[in-house]
Amino acid sequence: MLTHVHRVRERDKKLVKRKKDEALKNHGVLQCEACGFNFSKTYGPDVDGVIDVHHTKPLHTLQPGDKTKLADLALLCANCHRVVHSRRKWLSVAEVKDRYQAAKNKA
Repeated sequence: MLTHVHRVRERDKKLVKRKKDEALKNHGVLQCEACGFNFSKTYGPDVDGVIDVHHTKPLHTLQPGDKTKLADLALLCANCHRVVHSRRKWLSVAEVKDRYQAAKNKA
Protein backbone atom coordinates (compact mmCIF):
# COMPACT_ATOMS: atom_id res chain seq x y z
CA MET A 1 0.00 0.00 0.00
CA LEU A 2 2.77 2.47 0.93
CA THR A 3 4.49 1.77 -2.38
CA HIS A 4 1.27 2.67 -4.19
CA VAL A 5 0.91 5.89 -2.15
CA HIS A 6 4.56 6.70 -2.87
CA ARG A 7 4.13 6.26 -6.61
CA VAL A 8 0.82 8.11 -6.84
CA ARG A 9 1.62 11.05 -4.57
CA GLU A 10 5.37 11.49 -4.86
CA ARG A 11 5.43 10.90 -8.59
CA ASP A 12 2.33 12.96 -9.39
CA LYS A 13 3.63 14.97 -12.34
CA LYS A 14 0.67 17.36 -12.29
CA LEU A 15 1.23 18.23 -8.63
CA VAL A 16 4.96 18.72 -9.23
CA LYS A 17 4.22 20.98 -12.21
CA ARG A 18 1.74 23.03 -10.18
CA LYS A 19 4.33 23.53 -7.41
CA LYS A 20 6.98 24.60 -9.90
CA ASP A 21 4.52 26.89 -11.71
CA GLU A 22 3.57 28.48 -8.39
CA ALA A 23 7.24 29.18 -7.59
CA LEU A 24 7.85 30.65 -11.03
CA LYS A 25 4.79 32.89 -10.71
CA ASN A 26 5.75 34.08 -7.21
CA HIS A 27 9.55 34.30 -7.56
CA GLY A 28 10.32 34.12 -11.27
CA VAL A 29 12.82 31.33 -10.69
CA LEU A 30 13.10 27.76 -9.42
CA GLN A 31 15.56 27.66 -6.57
CA CYS A 32 16.16 25.62 -3.46
CA GLU A 33 14.06 26.86 -0.55
CA ALA A 34 16.87 25.99 1.87
CA CYS A 35 20.07 27.21 0.19
CA GLY A 36 18.89 29.20 -2.82
CA PHE A 37 20.67 27.01 -5.38
CA ASN A 38 19.41 27.58 -8.93
CA PHE A 39 20.24 24.78 -11.37
CA SER A 40 19.75 26.78 -14.57
CA LYS A 41 21.87 29.67 -13.27
CA THR A 42 24.73 27.28 -12.50
CA TYR A 43 24.41 24.73 -15.31
CA GLY A 44 22.70 26.72 -18.05
CA PRO A 45 19.19 27.29 -19.38
CA ASP A 46 18.92 23.82 -20.90
CA VAL A 47 18.32 22.43 -17.38
CA ASP A 48 15.42 24.76 -16.57
CA GLY A 49 12.96 23.00 -14.31
CA VAL A 50 15.48 20.71 -12.59
CA ILE A 51 14.76 20.69 -8.85
CA ASP A 52 13.46 18.15 -6.33
CA VAL A 53 9.96 18.48 -4.93
CA HIS A 54 9.94 17.36 -1.28
CA HIS A 55 6.86 16.30 0.69
CA THR A 56 7.03 18.13 4.03
CA LYS A 57 4.50 15.69 5.47
CA PRO A 58 5.93 12.16 5.36
CA LEU A 59 3.82 9.99 3.08
CA HIS A 60 3.55 7.26 5.72
CA THR A 61 1.72 9.71 8.04
CA LEU A 62 -1.03 10.48 5.54
CA GLN A 63 -4.43 8.93 6.02
CA PRO A 64 -6.50 7.47 3.17
CA GLY A 65 -8.26 10.34 1.45
CA ASP A 66 -5.77 13.01 2.59
CA LYS A 67 -4.96 15.43 -0.20
CA THR A 68 -1.48 16.84 -0.68
CA LYS A 69 -1.60 20.63 -0.93
CA LEU A 70 1.00 22.79 -2.63
CA ALA A 71 1.88 24.15 0.81
CA ASP A 72 2.86 20.57 1.78
CA LEU A 73 5.61 20.62 -0.85
CA ALA A 74 9.00 22.32 -0.91
CA LEU A 75 11.47 22.85 -3.73
CA LEU A 76 14.93 21.59 -2.77
CA CYS A 77 18.23 20.97 -4.50
CA ALA A 78 19.41 17.37 -4.33
CA ASN A 79 21.91 18.16 -1.54
CA CYS A 80 19.39 19.84 0.76
CA HIS A 81 16.82 17.14 0.00
CA ARG A 82 19.33 14.52 1.09
CA VAL A 83 20.11 16.46 4.29
CA VAL A 84 16.38 16.67 5.11
CA HIS A 85 16.24 12.87 4.96
CA SER A 86 19.58 12.29 6.71
CA ARG A 87 18.03 11.64 10.13
CA ARG A 88 15.35 9.24 11.26
CA LYS A 89 13.18 12.18 12.27
CA TRP A 90 13.44 14.33 9.18
CA LEU A 91 14.90 17.78 9.49
CA SER A 92 12.50 20.49 8.40
CA VAL A 93 13.29 22.72 5.46
CA ALA A 94 13.65 25.59 7.96
CA GLU A 95 16.19 23.59 9.99
CA VAL A 96 18.25 22.83 6.89
CA LYS A 97 18.06 26.48 5.85
CA ASP A 98 19.24 27.57 9.33
CA ARG A 99 22.14 25.10 9.24
CA TYR A 100 23.12 26.27 5.77
CA GLN A 101 23.04 29.92 6.80
CA ALA A 102 25.04 29.21 9.98
CA ALA A 103 27.74 27.38 8.01
CA LYS A 104 27.81 30.12 5.37
CA ASN A 105 28.22 32.80 8.07
CA LYS A 106 31.19 30.90 9.59
CA ALA A 107 33.03 30.84 6.27
